[in-house]
Amino acid sequence: MAGAVGHQRVPLEFIQSYPIPIPPISEQKRIVAVLDKLSAEKQSLVGIYEKKISVLAELKQSLLHKAFTGELTAHPNAADRTFSEAGA
Repeated sequence: MAGAVGHQRVPLEFIQSYPIPIPPISEQKRIVAVLDKLSAEKQSLVGIYEKKISVLAELKQSLLHKAFTGELTAHPNAADRTFSEAGA
């Protein structure tokens, strides 16, 4: 007997003779195709979210700059105008 953590009492012969079912090659190819499609979709979403994060970081920097230079409060109705321009 060999192994660690809960496998110490399992005889090696049992593990060596345990049948592991393998799907037919056609099913394996179908699974690979599905996983490839999902991987491509994931990469596309990663790209989209990375771009959104970048745009939001730029917006944050722009707003901080305007806040610290007084542009956000330079006009008495600036906040109202901003909300109306945003369609609020």
